[in-house]
Amino acid sequence: MAKKLIAVMRTHPNLSRKGIEAEMLKYSVHPSKQQVYRAKQKAREDIEGTHSESYSKLPKYAVLLRQHNPSSVCKIHYDRPNLLVEPRFLRLFISFKGQKDGFLGGCRSFVGFDGCHLKGTFGGVLLAAVALAGNNSIFPIAFAIIEGLNIAYEQLLPSAIGRYCCRHICMNFKSQFPEVLLSTFFWQATKSYDAIGFTEAMQRIKDMNIEAWRFLSKIPVSAWARHAFSTDMKCDHVTNNFTESFNAWIGDLRCQPILTLVEGLRKKIMKKLHKKYQKACTWTSAIPKNIIEKLKEIAIHSRRCSLQMASEDLFEVTDGDRTFIVSLNQKTCDCGAFQLSGLPCKHAALGIVYRRQKLETYCDPCFSTEMYLKTYSGMIHPIPHE
Repeated sequence: MAKKLIAVMRTHPNLSRKGIEAEMLKYSVHPSKQQVYRAKQKAREDIEGTHSESYSKLPKYAVLLRQHNPSSVCKIHYDRPNLLVEPRFLRLFISFKGQKDGFLGGCRSFVGFDGCHLKGTFGGVLLAAVALAGNNSIFPIAFAIIEGLNIAYEQLLPSAIGRYCCRHICMNFKSQFPEVLLSTFFWQATKSYDAIGFTEAMQRIKDMNIEAWRFLSKIPVSAWARHAFSTDMKCDHVTNNFTESFNAWIGDLRCQPILTLVEGLRKKIMKKLHKKYQKACTWTSAIPKNIIEKLKEIAIHSRRCSLQMASEDLFEVTDGDRTFIVSLNQKTCDCGAFQLSGLPCKHAALGIVYRRQKLETYCDPCFSTEMYLKTYSGMIHPIPHE
């Protein structure tokens, strides 16, 4: 069965069980599920080599990668106590020049880290570093294959400000304090753009359950509460969903031998860079399309507010029972959303529309089409077949 599948699986490497069964019907064979699985594994090994063979090819692959992608980083660490012992693979790190240039040239200084367990024979963890492009899409800047997950950015980058994924905090919080209202107040606290909303939500938690309040108070506020985030990064994410979407993006590569995995990632990233750049070259707008759509939604929400002008650039906006001061010159609003996200909030949008100006002119430069093109202008060069 495996011999018959090799030719088909070269063209369709992710051939499904039903596809294999249909292929076997040509030879009047009706295999069981277990036979299909074993035949597929054997055919894949014949095409890609076994997992152990794949590791032995890594040094030559690294040489080829550096030759065809100058200034890219490809490091392999081995464990070899003495010269009499064969070196044992420990970890691998790869970052292409096109990724580095794209991050430095067009992305915000915000990096998400996440890892996923590999499903191959030897296990391990695939660790990814992902940035945000001008349209808030993921931009992979490096990946590594390591023995275990232990991020130590605090030691390497002591000036970096860390954020935690609030979805994971909430899971731990709910396991100890399962009341639905407590979770609701937690999300109100973490998503509040100003200290007032945060304090009110935390007070409600404290009134309901003092232990739940103490649990959250132990976590540094700047690591999980939106109002305490740095305004320099123009990023209001409170979860790590955008980084975890990278794990979904790589798909079945997690099951492949290490060389197939690494080469598969290179091809996917190479294709992504070119495709995104090619598409952006056709844009006629000053900002990406999905940011335009977001601004339209903000403009709609702004209609529920009322405006009192103090000057051309300074005004008060009443929203419900609260009043917010907006400065268009400084790109700030008392609600905190304008300066934190880098996009006009609904209060600022009301004044901008009143002045008959475009909302996009008040967006941070990181959301411009120009910066987006800089992000994806780099290239990852092809590598010859093994």
